[in-house]
Amino acid sequence: MKNFIIHLSSIPASVETATKLKNDLEGFGAGVELFEGIRGDDAIKICKKEGRTLYPVTLKGQQLSDAQIKQQGAGQPGVKGCFLSHFSLWQKCVELNEPIIIWEDDIIMYRAFEPIEWTDVLIVALGHPQKSPRWMHLLETPEGEPEAINYKSPSMPGCCGYAIKPHAAQKLIDKYCNTFLPADNAINRGVVKMEIHSYVMGVAKVEGKQSLTKTKAWSKKKKKSAN
Repeated sequence: MKNFIIHLSSIPASVETATKLKNDLEGFGAGVELFEGIRGDDAIKICKKEGRTLYPVTLKGQQLSDAQIKQQGAGQPGVKGCFLSHFSLWQKCVELNEPIIIWEDDIIMYRAFEPIEWTDVLIVALGHPQKSPRWMHLLETPEGEPEAINYKSPSMPGCCGYAIKPHAAQKLIDKYCNTFLPADNAINRGVVKMEIHSYVMGVAKVEGKQSLTKTKAWSKKKKKSAN
């Protein structure tokens, strides 16, 4: 199964973490390809050109106001870039007509992928471990035979690492053909069935809080390093 690592080649920190992740995955015998992500500034232009708008966000059945959406950061340039990066790989999955694993670059690897059968989307890395403590034992001390466990939370625990099948990728493409959401909110139970691998492979780095959504912070870091 092919692995794709989303990174931003213009950001040194992203290149560094992506290269480390690539080496780790290749050390486990995985086929890996670095995939150029979409920067926030470019994402704004793409969304405007494609007429993409924020998917109607609701909370407890009530649509959020513009102020609430802004507070949550759902419309930030980096969020748009992150979503479009994942959307592009959903398209790649459909094009290849085979399951793939999608990674964001800032992952600490623990183990190799253990092949199992799953339905739509299989979580293989935890993006927000502090929000999903019940799954941490799968990362630290998995037991028994590897299996796909039903994940009942509304959306992904961050989308830093997941396997996806072509039919599931097509569901997401159809759902968000003219809209966007934070990528981990876009992958949710209303669109696809989510399962989590009992041998979770890795966890997102907490130190530095690196993420594709931190485009502006990374740009400042790049400018400082150039002086």
